[in-house]
Amino acid sequence: MHNKSQAQISRRTMLKGLAAGAALPLTGCSRNPAAPQLQAPFVPGKPLPWINWGKNHSCYPAQRLAPRNEAQLLEGLVNAKGTVRAVGSSHAFSALVPTDDTLLTTDYLSGLISHDAEKQQAQVWGGTRLHNLGPLLESVGLATVNLPDMDYPSLAGAIATSTHGTGKNFGSLSTQVAGLTLATLDGRLLDVSADRHADIFKAACTHLGALGIVTRVNLQCQPAYQLTEVSQVEPLEQMLAELDQRMAQNRNFELFALPYSPLGISVTTNEASAGDVNQGEDDPGALNQLRQVFESVSWLPGVGESIYAWLLEKAFGGNPPVIRSGASYRVLAHARTTRFCEMEYSIPVEAGPACLREVLATIQKRRLPACFPIEYRHVKGDDIMLSMYQGRDSAVLSIHQFGDLDYRPFFAEIEPIFHRYDGRPHWGKIHTLQAPQLAALYPKHWQDFLAIRESLDPSGKLLNTHLQQVLGVIS
Repeated sequence: MHNKSQAQISRRTMLKGLAAGAALPLTGCSRNPAAPQLQAPFVPGKPLPWINWGKNHSCYPAQRLAPRNEAQLLEGLVNAKGTVRAVGSSHAFSALVPTDDTLLTTDYLSGLISHDAEKQQAQVWGGTRLHNLGPLLESVGLATVNLPDMDYPSLAGAIATSTHGTGKNFGSLSTQVAGLTLATLDGRLLDVSADRHADIFKAACTHLGALGIVTRVNLQCQPAYQLTEVSQVEPLEQMLAELDQRMAQNRNFELFALPYSPLGISVTTNEASAGDVNQGEDDPGALNQLRQVFESVSWLPGVGESIYAWLLEKAFGGNPPVIRSGASYRVLAHARTTRFCEMEYSIPVEAGPACLREVLATIQKRRLPACFPIEYRHVKGDDIMLSMYQGRDSAVLSIHQFGDLDYRPFFAEIEPIFHRYDGRPHWGKIHTLQAPQLAALYPKHWQDFLAIRESLDPSGKLLNTHLQQVLGVIS
């Protein structure tokens, strides 16, 4: 095995040297305008603002509730004034959370409640952060079947939007839910599962915070296990040509395409073998160094992007793989220290490579200011009402822009490509679709979800402006 820390030092040193050597006047401000100002900066005399992690949404909630138990939660939910929205870790990039009325957090409802070793199930409070979930389950010999690649969200929040990892044999985190408890607006704690209130259960596994507040989650787990991840820079077209084979032969496989470059990064994860050793952690500075190199040369008329591609080949070509090994929850999750905004669409799996190629070609043809790697994953289909993967295996493409830049011009160029491939947007990430377009993407269960929502919240108390628009509910 290669030493990961040496590989990191090599890449970081190379990138820094390239950035310094290409230290030409930066004109990134003209091509990459600053992000729009927050709508709710702190103002003395006003309520303390809430701001999401991406800093693209904010609000002034008049009331903040942090119940310490389910009884307090029910009381607060029933008596709350105006629109009530739940908030977890504030990692949603769409406007699911904002309300100037009542903001409710389940942070105190966190931790492991119980477990069943025979069934390999665990009951967990909904406010539990995913980065705490792994160690909690490990303490009783269990682990999640799969995990998203970032572990900051709360469990209930991740389920709300069908947050997912990667792997053709794995669905989103919502597919691991064996049952959950829903606090409803009429003061009930409603236990739902495939055997109890089955229709509500199918809706609640991607609930958008529109049905009630998820307090408890029963997770179907498996015995704790170890994984080894190997990351390597490779030619992108080679990875796409071998995509089906790599997806079939590895437990988890994903790739990152590098705009303006024929290269990409493969990430292959399998159960650990005897002798596998963890050799380091993620490099939190790599993205910013990549950006520095891009902005140093990309502005040059006619040749900037070609120089950038050449510099990447010099920096990364022939470097050894980077290896991480350890408990599953530590390997599957990756640090996110560089702030960004994100758009993500899921498309039919067979259309994935063509869609990715069109996205990359559009970036190059229109000289879009994009150097953030494009993430490409597969997710197994399910039968959850508003899951992005309902009824079909999916290829998932994630587009990012740095948080201090205006993402809107870039995303506006790319989003129509996803529409042409029958793409479904991630509910927690940026998109522009409204209810009529979204309803057409969910022909099987759209009306079923709306009917269940109305039965649980007939007055629309849980609907903010964004949810009214995407669900087509008129207040």
